[in-house]
Amino acid sequence: PSSLHSSSWVSAPSSCGPMPKRRGPQCDVAAFDSILDGVRSIYMTKVRPLEEQSLVQHFHYPLLADCDFEARPMVLLVGQYSVGKTSFIRYLLESDFPGMHVGPEPTTDRFQAIMYGAATRELPGNALASNPDTPFYELSRCFGNAFLSKFSGCEVPSLFARGCTLIDTPGVLSGRKQTEDRLYSYEDVVRWFAPRADLILLMFDAHKVDISDEFKRVIEVLQGHDDKVRVVMNKADSLSPEELLRVNSALSWSLSRILRSPESRRVYVGSFWDAPLRHGNFLNPLFESEAVALLTDLAAVPRNCTVGRINALVARTRRVRVQALLLQHLRAEMPKVGSKDRKQRELIAGIEDVFYAVMKRHNLPAGDFPDVSKFRHTLATSEACRDFAKFKKLDPRSLDALEAILSTDVAQLMERFDAIPGGGLAPAATEASPSPSVHAGGAPVAVPPMDPWAAASPAAAQAKEAAAASTPTPADPWSHPPPGGTDPWSTQSLGAALPESEPNRRGAGGGGGAGSAVLDGLFGVGSAGAAQSRSPSCAGPAPAAPAAPAPS
Repeated sequence: PSSLHSSSWVSAPSSCGPMPKRRGPQCDVAAFDSILDGVRSIYMTKVRPLEEQSLVQHFHYPLLADCDFEARPMVLLVGQYSVGKTSFIRYLLESDFPGMHVGPEPTTDRFQAIMYGAATRELPGNALASNPDTPFYELSRCFGNAFLSKFSGCEVPSLFARGCTLIDTPGVLSGRKQTEDRLYSYEDVVRWFAPRADLILLMFDAHKVDISDEFKRVIEVLQGHDDKVRVVMNKADSLSPEELLRVNSALSWSLSRILRSPESRRVYVGSFWDAPLRHGNFLNPLFESEAVALLTDLAAVPRNCTVGRINALVARTRRVRVQALLLQHLRAEMPKVGSKDRKQRELIAGIEDVFYAVMKRHNLPAGDFPDVSKFRHTLATSEACRDFAKFKKLDPRSLDALEAILSTDVAQLMERFDAIPGGGLAPAATEASPSPSVHAGGAPVAVPPMDPWAAASPAAAQAKEAAAASTPTPADPWSHPPPGGTDPWSTQSLGAALPESEPNRRGAGGGGGAGSAVLDGLFGVGSAGAAQSRSPSCAGPAPAAPAAPAPS
């Protein structure tokens, strides 16, 4: 046990031998196109018209367009400078991409969208934002030329880019370089990308896990999207196990003060780039498994995106139903004659009573209602809510269409989703690696997956039965009286039956006597389980213990 704490465990090479390199399974993106078309059709015909009538874009979130459904899933990478965001993207694409800059200094100075294309080319930010068929069309209206001059895109013929779009971001700086020198609000841009991203990688450098105030504000922007956030600690193979344990604990403690959650945040630990892991660290198998877990999570982004679109459809349906009923109630409370402004101020001040009345009248859950303070603020300040009497009258058939979505349409979409073979995931590729590293070069070699639940062949089953029949049944020390009529619990009997040393008792040909079996059963070393684990050559009737004199 003392060798566990020696420095040889840190510097000695791993004895596990060559380890197969496993990449995450590839996802069949085209398998989910029909489901996404169904989601788009339901939203455009039944949900969006009522969202426009109920002013959802002023209270909650922007309306969705066709480009939002046609766009590939989006993965957003956020972190401080020189944590390995661009290197990780290059590792995923397995090639360089236009506009890539890697270095220890803050090299990436712009937001960059890496998309799939037949040929490698670079796209300026103004061209991307001016095309209504891209998901970045609203950036020009929200942030203007000050941000578009620091935004660009590129297309690469990469298999990974076919499944999702990667968003590389500038490193979060400290002080006025982050807040004043940039001509746009970094937090507002991240706030715009967060609800549109399907996965958010929050990356840290193992050598600098301290979270600055500027980075803390960026992380706080991601609250509300906890199901999308994945925390990655990069460059972990350059630390010793003791240092890695302390750094991981410090990072988990720092994140717990920002991301308020009763559960601890999962941290992917490893070295995620195209260089091999450092040899001589017995934690390399851990880094291997962490890399496989993260790659599998990324490969499942298209599948999770489809599930997220269905969940978003349900959430928008429930939200617009509550929104429409609230505005309808406010419209009905306005007087036909008299002071409308006075009544409107009373309704805004008592908006809690309005929420309660709508909830009881229509039997709605309280979790479907929006935040009271934000709703009150929008009613009081928005130009679209200047006169409650001008709210459009609600058509009961619109509510019936929403109920049909929740009761029938979503169930049909999920049936089509469950019918996709293998969940849209192809088997993982495996290649032999000369060293325990997920970054070793070489082309992947496909290995057919082994089904652990497959039934064995008849010949194998017969051989297994014959081997079981030929194996002698080990003797049960509890089923027969002790030899010589002695008491096995006495000190003399135990001392006589027990061999002189542990190697003698476990050596070849030594099956152990009744006293040995008794001690094994008492201290958890043997009994029936240990008897089965011994080789068949050692199994057999126990030799008789020498008779001991009866106790006085």
